[in-house]
Amino acid sequence: MLERFAAVVGGMTLPFLLYAALAVVLVPPRPEGWPLTSRARLGASALGLGAGIVFAWLRASAAITSRTAVNIPAVAATVIADGILLIVLAALVIRPRWGHGGWTAVVANASACAVLALAFFRAVPEMILQLTAFIKPGEEVLSSQMLLRILGFSVGWAAVGVLAFIYYRAARRAPVPLARTAVLVLVAIVALLHTTTLARMLHSTRRARLSGKAFRAMIWVTNNDEGVILIAAATVLLIPMIVAFLVTLRRIPEQGNPALRRREIAGRRRTRRWVIASGAGLAALVATRTVLVRIINEVPTLSDPEPYTVSEGTARIDLAKIADGHLHRYAYTAAKGTEVRFLVILKNGGSYGVGLDACISCGPAGYYEKDGKVICKRCDVAINPATIGFKGGCNPIPIDFTVDGGSLTITTDALEASAEVFA
Repeated sequence: MLERFAAVVGGMTLPFLLYAALAVVLVPPRPEGWPLTSRARLGASALGLGAGIVFAWLRASAAITSRTAVNIPAVAATVIADGILLIVLAALVIRPRWGHGGWTAVVANASACAVLALAFFRAVPEMILQLTAFIKPGEEVLSSQMLLRILGFSVGWAAVGVLAFIYYRAARRAPVPLARTAVLVLVAIVALLHTTTLARMLHSTRRARLSGKAFRAMIWVTNNDEGVILIAAATVLLIPMIVAFLVTLRRIPEQGNPALRRREIAGRRRTRRWVIASGAGLAALVATRTVLVRIINEVPTLSDPEPYTVSEGTARIDLAKIADGHLHRYAYTAAKGTEVRFLVILKNGGSYGVGLDACISCGPAGYYEKDGKVICKRCDVAINPATIGFKGGCNPIPIDFTVDGGSLTITTDALEASAEVFA
C-alpha cells in the first residue's frame, strides 16, 4: 500500500501542481462564471491523461514494441511547449498588463494547454502500469495485499488532487507579481526535467552523446526528479503564499463601515487557513518523499544464526528454544565450506515447519519475520507460517527432520545435500 501511494505522489504531484499554478496566473482579470480558458486547460489535461492511459494499455498489451518511437517526439514537443510558455510567462512578469487580453493571453493559454496535455501524457503511463503489479506471483486474485495496493494507489491520486486544490486556493490570495514569478520558476523546473529526459533518451539511443559535467548533471537530475526537485518546486509555489500570510498579520486600517471591517477580518482568516493548509501539505509531501520512501526502500537484514549442537551426523535443536512460535535461523558449514542456512518455526497446532532459508523461485535470498508472517527478502511475498514445510510458491525448500524426545533433529547428510542451493 505505502509503496503504491509513494509512487503515485512522486509521479503525479508535479503535473497537478502545474495545473493549479497555471489556473492561478492565467485567470482573466474579470472572470465571469467558468472562463473558456479554464475549460480549455481542464480539457487539455483530461486529453493528456486519457492519451496516457491508452499509451499505457498499448505498452502493456505489446501493441507498441518501440516506446522511443512515441516518447522521443512527445518529449521533444513538450520541451518546445515549455520554452514557449516560459517566454510568455516571463513577458507577463515584466509587463503584467499583457496578460489582460490580446495575443499574449491567447499564446499563454494555448501554450499552457499544450504543456498540461503533454505533462499528463508523460506522467500517467508509469502510474497506470502499476496496475499490472497489484497481484504478485503466487497470490490470490482477491487477496488483502492486492486490495491494500489498490487502496494505496487510489489514496495517492486523491492526495495529489487535494494538495493541488489547496495550493490553488492559497495562491489565489498571494500578490499577483510574486505568484507569477513563482509559477515562472515552477515552469522552468518542469522544463529542466523534460529537457533532461529528452537528453537521456537521445543519449541512450546514441542519437546524442553526453560526457563530463553534462552527463553527471543529467544523472543527478534524473535521480532526484521525484525527491529534491519535486520538493523544491512545491516550496517555490509556497513562497508567495507565505507573503500573503504575513500581510494578513498587519494592522487593519480604521474603517467607517463595520461591515467592511468584518469582511476584511474574515478574508484574512481564510487566507491564513489556506496558507497553513498548504504548509501542512508541503510537510506531508516532504515526509512522503523522504521518510516514507526510506522506509519502503529499507532492505531488511537477516537475523544471526542461532546456536545448536551437532553429534554423530545429526544436528540437534532444543525444542524449548523454538517454542515461542517465532522464526529461528540456523547455519551449517558443509564439507566444501558452503554455509547452509535453514529455518525452524513452531506452527499452530504444535507441528513444526522446517526448510532451507531459500526457495526455488528466489534462491538463497532468505526470509525474515514481520507482523506474524514470514517474508521473502527478494520478492517481498508474505508466507503463511502454516505452509512452511510444504512445497510450492515462494515457500522455503522443505527439508526432512524428526522430533526425538526434547530435540528436533536433521541429519547432516540432508544439510550436505542442500549445499548446492547456497553455492
